[in-house]
Amino acid sequence: MTQPTVTLNDLIATRLTEIAEDAWENHRVMRISGENGRVITLGSSAVWEHWSCEADHGYGACHEPLLTIDQAATLVGQPVDFCLVHPEKAPIEMTVLDASYGFQITELYHLSDVVTEFKKAQG
Repeated sequence: MTQPTVTLNDLIATRLTEIAEDAWENHRVMRISGENGRVITLGSSAVWEHWSCEADHGYGACHEPLLTIDQAATLVGQPVDFCLVHPEKAPIEMTVLDASYGFQITELYHLSDVVTEFKKAQG
């Protein structure tokens, strides 16, 4: 009798599913899978949408893209260690899969807060 083989890809897929389920249950954050996302462009930079806010902030479902701090830094043109000091909507702490470092904890920011930061940086 042979035991089923669990591959690293299976473990990663399972963990990503768990993260997506937790994000939905706890924050109403929806994971955008595969090619269902959109390219978000700000200034001369662009990032791919991976998360969307479906929470009700008092005016119905938000539907706004959520960006990791690294994505926000790219769009604002700041070093990776920058942070949004006073976002209008509270950032959401999440675990994400980073291609270089594996599973990492990051914060997700609403696109509108990143746009506001970009406008401040432009003067």
